[in-house]
Amino acid sequence: MQLVEFYEKVEQHPELEGLGIDSGCADKSPGMIVKNTRNSLMTRLPVAAIEAADWTIIEEVLLGKREPQILQHMTRVVGYFSRVENWNKSKVGELKDRQKGDYSIAG
Repeated sequence: MQLVEFYEKVEQHPELEGLGIDSGCADKSPGMIVKNTRNSLMTRLPVAAIEAADWTIIEEVLLGKREPQILQHMTRVVGYFSRVENWNKSKVGELKDRQKGDYSIAG
């Protein structure tokens, strides 16, 4: 979903109010802050999550009809776990190359 479309839907919604953009999170990724006017709950949605999700899912989360899912992509490399979000483009490329292997057992 595009950010403009997201913000328009929030502004047109009778129970939601857009409060703006925030970049003060620990990972410094920008996020949109939305307030549920019914219960005064404020939610910060990372821009990447908005762009990847469908409006119906986002709306259900903002209205409290669905629990949000916080996902962290992790992988195990040389015996320890590491968050993929912290990797640079080259390292992510190496991970994708490793995952392309055909490990099926021929019968």
